[in-house]
Amino acid sequence: MTITLNADYDVTLNTALLGYVGETNARPVSVEGMEIDGADRYVLTIDYGDGVQYEVDITGGQWTPTADILRSAQTVSCQICAKKLSGQEYILVKKSRIFRLRIGAAIGDNAVPSPDVAMDALDRIDAIGRQAHADMQTAVTAAETATTAAENAKKSATAAEKSADTATQAASRAETAKTAAEMSATQADTARQSAETARQQAVAAQNNAKISAAQASTSAQQTEADKTITAGYAKTAKNCADSTAADRQAVQTLAEQVTADKATVADHAAKVAEDRTAAETAAQKAQSIADSLPDDYVTAVGKIAENTAEIANVKLTDKELQRRVDALYSIGQGITHRFETDTDTAYQKAVPTGGKLMSVKSIGGHSEVIDGEIVSAGTESVVEQGKNLFDYTDKIYHGANVSKIENGVIYTKQLLTTVLNIPTVVGSKYTLSFKVKSSGANQGGLRWSLQKGKNTSYAHDSSLIKSEVGYAANAEYQAVATFVATTDFVSLCTIMLMVYDVQLENGDTATNYSPFYQTAYQIPEAIRNLPGYGWSAGTARNYVDYENKKYVQCVSSVDLGTLDWEFNTTSAVGHHFYAPAKHLNFKYLGVFGTTVYNALCSKYRTVARSSNVFVDKTLTIDGVTVVSQIQVKDTAYPDATAFKKAMQGVILYYELETPIVTDISDLLTEDFLRNVEVEAGGSITFKNSNDSYRIPVPSEEEYIIKLSEVGGSV
Repeated sequence: MTITLNADYDVTLNTALLGYVGETNARPVSVEGMEIDGADRYVLTIDYGDGVQYEVDITGGQWTPTADILRSAQTVSCQICAKKLSGQEYILVKKSRIFRLRIGAAIGDNAVPSPDVAMDALDRIDAIGRQAHADMQTAVTAAETATTAAENAKKSATAAEKSADTATQAASRAETAKTAAEMSATQADTARQSAETARQQAVAAQNNAKISAAQASTSAQQTEADKTITAGYAKTAKNCADSTAADRQAVQTLAEQVTADKATVADHAAKVAEDRTAAETAAQKAQSIADSLPDDYVTAVGKIAENTAEIANVKLTDKELQRRVDALYSIGQGITHRFETDTDTAYQKAVPTGGKLMSVKSIGGHSEVIDGEIVSAGTESVVEQGKNLFDYTDKIYHGANVSKIENGVIYTKQLLTTVLNIPTVVGSKYTLSFKVKSSGANQGGLRWSLQKGKNTSYAHDSSLIKSEVGYAANAEYQAVATFVATTDFVSLCTIMLMVYDVQLENGDTATNYSPFYQTAYQIPEAIRNLPGYGWSAGTARNYVDYENKKYVQCVSSVDLGTLDWEFNTTSAVGHHFYAPAKHLNFKYLGVFGTTVYNALCSKYRTVARSSNVFVDKTLTIDGVTVVSQIQVKDTAYPDATAFKKAMQGVILYYELETPIVTDISDLLTEDFLRNVEVEAGGSITFKNSNDSYRIPVPSEEEYIIKLSEVGGSV
């Protein structure tokens, strides 16, 4: 592998694979661009995250890992440091940001792990997910208890019928339960709430028997002991409930409806966002009935209510809700992981929840007219970023209140000046979390504040967010602040002695701390030099198929000043210019009524061939006439000579009639952009040669998703 550093000591990699467990002197590591003035020694630090850290000398520009370094299959944090000798010790001159390298599992002397092997390794690492099935046995027992109680209720009703003295009372109770069932059916039809909330409706509607169904729904999603019920829930979660009317029967038939009720309850999972108000009302009614039930039932209802409240607090999009329902279904089938693809066109994409490994399948180009010129976005590097957007250990972000940093802890001067200058994007929502601690106590002092702008000292009236409570000695405090940025920087101020575990995330939810990291995968120059790399025209685009190692060129270009233009006039169009273009292998734009014209020009608007739209300052590609031609209507030029001269340097991008496919397997390593470790909440950025425009590009990625982190527990 090759590690390349630029002038800012930023790291790019041609591959993230350091080697496989047990290898010795098998994979040389070359380091380029690390030399800086004043340094005479260069080292690579490898941190396993468990307190074990290796420091290897790379002064010569090359180093080969040995078996003691490649000790376990995992991702390691790495950093390159330039040092110089000062007295009897080496001192730091410059260091790179932390980047991550992967050590693969050993499966043989020469074999390279396949995606299946990577999946197996991930399964072993995440074995705790499979343990969830066993953890839910208690819930299964509760469901069985509820079912038994329902049967007892049925028997009690039968016995009641035999007693003339209590017949009237039994009939009254039956009528009350029937009314409750009808209320539940009405609520189910209108609310279409989540599976958890629907379970509460079931409790309110069907008394003992419905409680059995709801509790079984809670447990069945996570236990292999009830696979048949789990399949019933998830399969019907994608269909509209139409069996609730069957519940409007006498109490005598409620116990026999348990199976049908389970299916109805599960169906509501996909409809949770439609009516949360009705869901809350149903929950309150269910709780009032639960208060009058035996202890076993109260326990079951309480657990369901707890889970429902938790889901109600999670603000999810419809897409995420659907992913969660699908994940629960798959978990019920004993599936722990699955593949998901992302085909959105974007400059930066968020790593989905549950994402563990990512492979880039293809990256396309995108061209658009900006400030009168065509700008094309050819991706030069793919940057994988963790969920933490801020490297608080980097001194360029330190303010005047920083004294020193040791072992990831910032020690302050305990002043009211800035500790950290945190860069932000105006209009974006962030959640900042961090920890603070002091060796002494202060009963009325400022703990921390967040100010607008860079190097902004604490001011009582201008704090974006502040905390002015007292603190105890040697006590750790967790701080969380959610805000929408209105400036390019915010300043973190505190008089606490120690600040650490600083994390900046997109969104309004704080997650567990994870160190900042960013890994760039440089697109090989040979790929970037392919003809038309980064081009598009309308919906047509040139793209690199990384999965099949092919380059597909669907778009070409022509300088309009190189064509043989002639002047023409017709009764329908009037004066216009045309040039033969059959040699260009263009795809005909279509006739009037076509909505997508796969041609792009900075000077003219492209249209279909029709007298209705072929007006001044428009261009069309005519493929119907005997001699295929490009036609332009521009009344600013008197003749073909003047027009040809004006067209010099005016570029037309157009779709090819027959795409050109090139085999590029010799330009790519086998594992390039394959099985890249990612962090949920992080991002994938497609940086291009015109990165200042942040132009979105079409791409397709495939993720390995850990389902327990998508579906959660129920």
